[in-house]
Amino acid sequence: MKKRNKVFIFLLFPISILLNYVASKNPLFIEKYYTQCFNKIIVQVLSNLSGIFPFSIYEVIVYVIIMSIIIFFIYTLHLIINHRSKLIRFIKSSIFNILSLISITYFLFIILWGLNYNKLPLESILIRQYNINNNTSLTRINHDISDLKKLYEFLIEKTNESKNLAVNDKNNIVNYKNTINRAHLGFDAISHIIPNLDGKYSNPKYILSSKLMCYTGITGIYFPFTGESNVNIAIPHTSLSSTILHEMAHQRGYASEDEANFIAYLSAINHPDKDFVYSGYRLALSYTALTLKNIDFNAYTKLNQNLSNEVINDIKYNSKFWSKYSGKINEISDNINNSYLKSNGIKEGTENYSKMVNLLLTYYSLYGFN
Repeated sequence: MKKRNKVFIFLLFPISILLNYVASKNPLFIEKYYTQCFNKIIVQVLSNLSGIFPFSIYEVIVYVIIMSIIIFFIYTLHLIINHRSKLIRFIKSSIFNILSLISITYFLFIILWGLNYNKLPLESILIRQYNINNNTSLTRINHDISDLKKLYEFLIEKTNESKNLAVNDKNNIVNYKNTINRAHLGFDAISHIIPNLDGKYSNPKYILSSKLMCYTGITGIYFPFTGESNVNIAIPHTSLSSTILHEMAHQRGYASEDEANFIAYLSAINHPDKDFVYSGYRLALSYTALTLKNIDFNAYTKLNQNLSNEVINDIKYNSKFWSKYSGKINEISDNINNSYLKSNGIKEGTENYSKMVNLLLTYYSLYGFN
């Protein structure tokens, strides 16, 4: 490779950092021209191209990376034993290739999707959309502990109610393909509240090695290089619907975890099918419970007495399920995810998921508990 090309490849990394920094100072510009325009078009093109294949391209790439790493170490060991004279040259070449790949990959990540981390916060969008629909001029909404208690009480009531209406198989088995195909109906129902959810995207892909994925604690992942939303279909069925919607929210430019969770919740409870509704309320219930537990344990304990036995059984089943997969791999995966989020401007890291409760409080302050 020519020296000029090498320099250009390595320059892509600092260029990406600069682009990300500039974007962080211009959230309105990113929202209007990147998220709602350029990125929206790019993701739909990638999504529909990758959608031609019935399997997850992301999963195939993961297998290729794993095999490449294994081959690399085997070949390195071979050189150490049989051709030490070639070892230094091979290591130098490998370091250059790896750094080049990192530089190109990070640049593509930023261009194809990563700048969405710098868009307008969803809370601002919710308030703005409410003002447009209702001819008001709200700017900010404050919450207190009483609002949190009301929210949790409301979610308990709705979770109990939706559980009674949801149709569940006795063996905790669902038709995941059918669930994936129905997911978009939830987004259609909330397009007047949250913009940029429309468009022609391929359906989410299910991971074939979902059981192995459980050991990482990952329930789904959006892959920006192919525009694919990938879901772990081995997780408890009460979480599957909301997980699918969560990854679809990422696909539509909502990069922050709390925002993707909130959109998953809102689209699920407005979905025409009751299994989605219950999954949505269960999602919100779990995050709100954790928040209230940390702030007012007595109120949390008292309100929990209103949970139905059926919901409690689902919570216990979910906890028992994930306890089987806890361990070092899960811990490492969580640390990697935490570092990834922080590197993209999410200071809270994985704790960013809990900020969903703030969005719930803002939403119900605007629209009321109906």
